[in-house]
Amino acid sequence: LAIARAHGVCAGVEFGFLAHWLWRAMRRVLPQIPEASPLAPAVLAWRVYAVLGDTGFVAGQPRLQRYLDGADALMRLELSQRIATLLDQYATYRPGWLGRWQEGGRVIEPGGPGAAGAADEAWQAALWQRLAADLGLAATHPAQGFVAALESGGEALARRAGLPRSAHLFALPTLPPLHAELLAQLGRWMELHVYLLNPCQEYWYEAVDRRRLAWLAARGRAEGHEVGNRLLTAWGRQTQALVDTLLERSGDAAIDDHPFEPASGATLLARWQNAVLAMEDLAPGSVDLADDDRSVELHLGHSLTRELELLHDRLLAMFAADPTLQPGDVLVVTPDLEAAAPLIDAVFGTAPPGRHLPYTITGRARSRVNAPARALLALLDLAASRCGASELFALLQQPIVARRFGLDDAALADVHAALLASGLRWGLDAQHRAAAGLPADARHTLADALDRLFLGHAMPPPRDTPSDPIAGLLPAGDLEGSDARVLGALHRFAEALGALRTDVQQPLAPARWVALLHELLARFTAPAADELDDLAELHDGLRTLADTLARAELDTPLPLAVLRHALEQALDDPARGGVPSGHISFSAMSPLRGLPYEVVCIIGLNGDAFPGSERAGEFDLMAARMQRGDRQRRQDDRNLFLDLLLA
Repeated sequence: LAIARAHGVCAGVEFGFLAHWLWRAMRRVLPQIPEASPLAPAVLAWRVYAVLGDTGFVAGQPRLQRYLDGADALMRLELSQRIATLLDQYATYRPGWLGRWQEGGRVIEPGGPGAAGAADEAWQAALWQRLAADLGLAATHPAQGFVAALESGGEALARRAGLPRSAHLFALPTLPPLHAELLAQLGRWMELHVYLLNPCQEYWYEAVDRRRLAWLAARGRAEGHEVGNRLLTAWGRQTQALVDTLLERSGDAAIDDHPFEPASGATLLARWQNAVLAMEDLAPGSVDLADDDRSVELHLGHSLTRELELLHDRLLAMFAADPTLQPGDVLVVTPDLEAAAPLIDAVFGTAPPGRHLPYTITGRARSRVNAPARALLALLDLAASRCGASELFALLQQPIVARRFGLDDAALADVHAALLASGLRWGLDAQHRAAAGLPADARHTLADALDRLFLGHAMPPPRDTPSDPIAGLLPAGDLEGSDARVLGALHRFAEALGALRTDVQQPLAPARWVALLHELLARFTAPAADELDDLAELHDGLRTLADTLARAELDTPLPLAVLRHALEQALDDPARGGVPSGHISFSAMSPLRGLPYEVVCIIGLNGDAFPGSERAGEFDLMAARMQRGDRQRRQDDRNLFLDLLLA
């Protein structure tokens, strides 16, 4: 949109992620490699899942068997996903490790760094050898063949392979060494333009924080290092490694650093940003704040709701004080968007007309905001549950489900009253109770409730007069006349649930699961006109799941819990981040980092929420052998906070 606004049109431009683009570039030169990377975590996880289901393989790896002791199918999938993510990181940050394992070698030397992980390396190496054999992978990464081919074939090969003549890279949060090497090679045969948000105009790539400097000094290794700006050296390590990595490999490439511009004004924020730019520290007491300096504000609230109320009041004051400030100039970020979303709606969505501010919550998980997706996931949850009365009615109460069975708000109220009167507690029928390990007694199940309601509808009033049971049943409810349509809808709902329970009692093949999910959407939902886009988005998610399972060549039947987990993850693709809007944008911390908003607000900065404290997995071999540029959650979050301060 920005390109179109600046130039009148934006056409013939492809936007994509760096890793995907690099793989496609390699495949243009090496057409024998797969169309998509076989190490994509979403696909590799299913291959790992299949291997972990091989009891013979697991029995030969005692350390791995310990992780799987007592694990059900869902726990096995979760472990598989962790392993797949780790293998993908190895391939990106330590590509030599996988090749060494494939050739029968080891990366952990006895008595060397990380020697305690030797037992974990043993099963990881065996697992990788099994996966590589199944996939037919060479011992070397395709990147090595790509580099060798370009070095021998030169520009003629690049043109013959159809590599683009130019590419522009921007918004890179990090750059693994493997990607940096590929870019350096591509830069010999095409124009590469890399755009970086460098917070400092000085050479700051050897700068360290005070604790690190003291550690280096104690070991006689402090020469060449300095502290500079404490904020920059403590919070900017990720950007520091990124820029340094690119500069090391830039060779004779032109470097344009002219866009460095100091922040204007003498506000605290401007002084802060300029100190980072010049790699200088602000001495304590050196800043005299003007009485009207509100460039940096800190507000304390006793809850997230109170924080949002304070935010709403301050934004109203800002818009009143500056007529040029527009809602689209304001960004609000939070570490936990899903927890904050209902509170945002409660505060900003209920403001009276005179205090209303237009806002958008962007980047939420589809499983939370997509009506057909929520209904489908709730349906799968119900199929795996005891089918309690409240759960049954909660599903039927979803508008997209109620429409499918012809129930409006008044009819739903009748259904609720009727179910209460019928004595429904839990279970679909006697067989459902028996499957739960209880006597096959239909009393207080949905089938029993329907029998009593139909009997009550057939009998003349007054139905509340005690009478002898008829065929062992007492009539219930006060539905009569045209209320029969309500009973009919409830009966169709019960029949559909019974068929669903029959369908999912046993594990199903992946292809059958995908087909069944499409059937369930048709059987249980009737989207309104404004939900058709959501339905199309859900079908896209189902196709993504089907493609992932097909690429993994998985033929293992999957139980309901595993399929439900996989579906939710396919819908909640982390690559779908927030996007700017013309309103006040509420987003997670990362998606809109670095964009130049006039006002940046951060809420929910609790000590246990940000920066994150995610620890490396107990079998992560990289954790004990860290290298510069490796991703670390806590450092990532600190760098993110620095980006927001400089935005």
